[in-house]
Order: sequence, then structure tokens, then C-alpha cells
Amino acid sequence: MFLTVTDPSSIALQILLHVNIHYTILWFILEILLYIFKYYNLPYAMNAFGTEMAIIFMLCLNEYIRQFFGMKGNLRLNNVFLIISILYGFFSIIGFIFFLVLQSYAQRVEIILSSIGLALITVEILLSIITIILNKRLMPVLSDSEKLVRLNKARKQFESSIKNE
Repeated sequence: MFLTVTDPSSIALQILLHVNIHYTILWFILEILLYIFKYYNLPYAMNAFGTEMAIIFMLCLNEYIRQFFGMKGNLRLNNVFLIISILYGFFSIIGFIFFLVLQSYAQRVEIILSSIGLALITVEILLSIITIILNKRLMPVLSDSEKLVRLNKARKQFESSIKNE
């Protein structure tokens, strides 16, 4: 408490990341079911079905990594993890845009699901940028001598509080 200035992590970002974990699982299951339906009912070009299935798995892996770094960066107030999360977020945006526009057969359900995922990621990226700005502004860098002064002050306050009890 006395060694650094602490600021709580972004609660809104943490809630959105947690909601997005469940949404990603839901999106993955529904997307796989829709692709099974499309495989049996729609004619696909050679290798298109396999490529699109691979993109689903890569997007889910990318989302898992992005959410991991986003949660760790937010809770630890680590700007490097938040920046990594933002970079992975741009790759996720590209993946969801693929499922909105570029896939072989886009169904309405897929467009709605991908739009929701795209909106969640966009808001999370904006909140991550805001959190990074607030962390930079509110977290001063202390020199070793300032840390020692604060540590000694904290030790004296702790010892005096023990004597008073």
C-alpha cells in the first residue's frame, strides 16, 4: 500500500472479458453445429469447408489467448499484457469480419453471432486502451530511495499500530 500508488483494475473490462469467455464457447458450439448443417445441405468448393473449420478453431484459440492476457493485464495492472491483448484483439476482429463477409455461405444466425462477437471485442479494446492510459497516468515510477522511504514509513506505522492495540 505504501510502496506504490494502487488503482483498482477496470471492473467493466473484467466483466466484459468474463462474459466474452462464455460467449466464445457459445459461438464455437453454434458455429460447429451450423457448419455440420451446411456440410450436409450446401455444396462446398474443394478445401473451402476444411479451411473455414480451421479458421473457427484458430479464432477460438486466438480468443482464449486474448482473454487470458486481457484478464491478467487488467488484474495485475500490467500494460504489456493489455497491449498483447489488444494486438490479439485485432486478429480476432479480422476473424469475425471473415465470418461476417468472406465465408462461403453466411447465414443470418452467423451474421448475428459474429456481429455480437465483433462488438464485444471492440468495446474490450476501447476499455483496454482507457485502462492503459489510466495506469500510465496514475502509477508513478518510484526510485529505490523513494521505495525505502515509503517502506520505513510503513514499518513505523505498523509498529505504532501494534503498540496501540
